[in-house]
Amino acid sequence: MSANLALATPVLSSDPERRFYSPQMQRQLLGEAGNPHILRWLEVIRPVAADTDMLRVLDVFREHQQEHFFPVLDDDGRPLGLVCERSLKNYVYSRYGMALLANRGQPRLLGQFISECPVVEADAELQQVLQAAHCHPNGEGVLVVWQGQYLGFVRASALVELAHELQMETARQHNLELDRKNRDIQAVLQNMRQGICTLMPDLTLHSEYSVHLGELLECRELAGAPLRSVLLEHCEMGNDRLQQIETALSASIGQDALMFECNAHLLPDHLQARLGGQSKRFELHWRPLLDSDGQVERMLLVLRDVTRLHQLQQQAASQQRELQLLGEILGCGEPRFVGFLQQAQNGVESLQAQLDKGEALQIDSTYRLLHTLKGNARTLGLLAVTDSLHEAEQCLQDARNSTGTTLQDVVSLTDALQQAEAALQDYRRLFELRLRGFVRSDSARSEGYWLDDDLWQQLQQLARRQPDARLQRLLARQPMPLLEQVLDQQLQGLPHICDELGKPQPQVSLSGHLQGLRISTECAASLADCMTHLLRNSMDHGIEPVAQRRAAGKPEQGRLQIHVDCDAAGIRLCLQDDGRGLALDALRRKAEARGELEPGQACSDEQLAALIFHSGLSTAAALTMLSGRGVGMDAVRASLAALGGDIRVYWQQHTDAGQPVRAFGLEIRLPLLD
Repeated sequence: MSANLALATPVLSSDPERRFYSPQMQRQLLGEAGNPHILRWLEVIRPVAADTDMLRVLDVFREHQQEHFFPVLDDDGRPLGLVCERSLKNYVYSRYGMALLANRGQPRLLGQFISECPVVEADAELQQVLQAAHCHPNGEGVLVVWQGQYLGFVRASALVELAHELQMETARQHNLELDRKNRDIQAVLQNMRQGICTLMPDLTLHSEYSVHLGELLECRELAGAPLRSVLLEHCEMGNDRLQQIETALSASIGQDALMFECNAHLLPDHLQARLGGQSKRFELHWRPLLDSDGQVERMLLVLRDVTRLHQLQQQAASQQRELQLLGEILGCGEPRFVGFLQQAQNGVESLQAQLDKGEALQIDSTYRLLHTLKGNARTLGLLAVTDSLHEAEQCLQDARNSTGTTLQDVVSLTDALQQAEAALQDYRRLFELRLRGFVRSDSARSEGYWLDDDLWQQLQQLARRQPDARLQRLLARQPMPLLEQVLDQQLQGLPHICDELGKPQPQVSLSGHLQGLRISTECAASLADCMTHLLRNSMDHGIEPVAQRRAAGKPEQGRLQIHVDCDAAGIRLCLQDDGRGLALDALRRKAEARGELEPGQACSDEQLAALIFHSGLSTAAALTMLSGRGVGMDAVRASLAALGGDIRVYWQQHTDAGQPVRAFGLEIRLPLLD
């Protein structure tokens, strides 16, 4: 064995048959670094080098017959495992074992006889040593190293002793911890600011109770007092709830502990009470006290005044909600927020007024309105009102699916609209108080003609040089919005939609006649609603998920193209994407299922495509918060028709007729009014 195998100069011990190095010498080299538990049981059993001839290994076993194994080290003194006597016997006693060993031409390497053995550092924690040994349940023990080099061996029998010592130490520490906790509990019980008492079978208070309980209940003498008179009768609850609590307590005391488990859900953990002219909120904890037979002898009640804590929690929750609403307002920007708020409040208040008067609602038009408002709110990220609008929309969906509108439908819709109205009021209040004075928008609509920027500026200069009442009234109105700004505002909502769908943002191409093109405020509002639906549908139904696009050989990022031009008939806006296209076969099947088409009825692709504008018809496979109700395209068509506009499907150039799925685009027509 090379000299660098050992950490110390080899020194024969008093028992050379069991020791190769002196453990005392090794411990001196370690100093204070090693774990004393490991060093106490350390044996430095003679190691053998990994390249030792097998005949020499057999000689070692003959010379040290009391040992059944030896550590095997590499050239750097690092342990590789153990060579065990039983492994060599199986080989030697085989049919040709000795002959193979005697044959000098046959390799006689030790490597094939090395058995795995866990290795630990001399300064390892005792728990780590035992855990390493546990991974080799039938092993001889663990090899101990210092800085990676062999130091000695701890046998399995010694590990059993170490495990016992660890258990004893753990038990001792546990007892010390219990003693400390008992002392702490006694100190707390003597000084705690909680109301503690025990209830007798007749639901009266035991004579032993904490002094603080009397302060909480505003009563000095509580011994023998009924729980009803000192607490329950002062709480905000009905008589039925009070009797339910008393019945649950009576059914638990004097019975098996299982009865308490069965009735525990009937016992309140919080109560609001009025005592001594003050409103207090109590936190209650009920615990059964068992006798030797496991029967509930008495009931322990711990009462804590959490009035101030509850107030702080409510304030924190209110502030957190305000921060959320303010963040949503800032996220969508003032102009878009103000426009949506006015639109939503007008719509919700109108519907609420109709319900209050008992007027019948037009289900389809109301449904389109709510769907549009919800889509706009979600696109802007105004989540507080999105959920309530979704609930209102769901109420109408249920009414549409049923044979008739029930009283429950009306009540549910009224509740949802009230929640939406409350959320809108919260948005308005925070905007006025925290951000700026509320910007009043002019409810009057412009006439709907368009002017470029140069002409608008020339009119302003003319009005300054030649005062004219009619021109002044015209210029005093809210300036007509630019079409490009309307489209830009809607495209700003794309990242939010993409995040919800888990899709990358598409490449957007905006082209055509956009410079200086203005539209009426009424047209801008309707177009904004329409683009909300169309962009949402394009991302949800059109542009595929990344995996599908990759499988189809498409770029992972979708493409969205918007082109605008003008002619004598008005404004033409074309929207198309590079998504999956329009599933004409799916449209036919759904139309046939709804009775809008006869089975097998001959239809052109254009006729089938026009079905997407029918109410309730959608090719979506699932209903989501974004789309799938079949109301968006219906709302788009109705909104444009109210302006004198229109929308139609056109086929992209690379698609052929008769295919089950065709790439398409949407052409929107907006009028130019004089």
